[in-house]
Amino acid sequence: MPDMEKVKALTSILEERSGLDVREAVTRSIHYLNGYESYFYKNEIEYLLEAFGVEEEPPF
Repeated sequence: MPDMEKVKALTSILEERSGLDVREAVTRSIHYLNGYESYFYKNEIEYLLEAFGVEEEPPF
């Protein structure tokens, strides 16, 4: 189960850095998070991807 405080923080980071709504930003999360953040928010990213029913974009 994801930490909902981390979900809120991740959502805020993605919206701020991307300038997109959270649904689109989370699909492109690889572009807006560094390696540590991707690892730290792994469960929360998976939770949001599943909640929105979207697939993460490949980094290439």
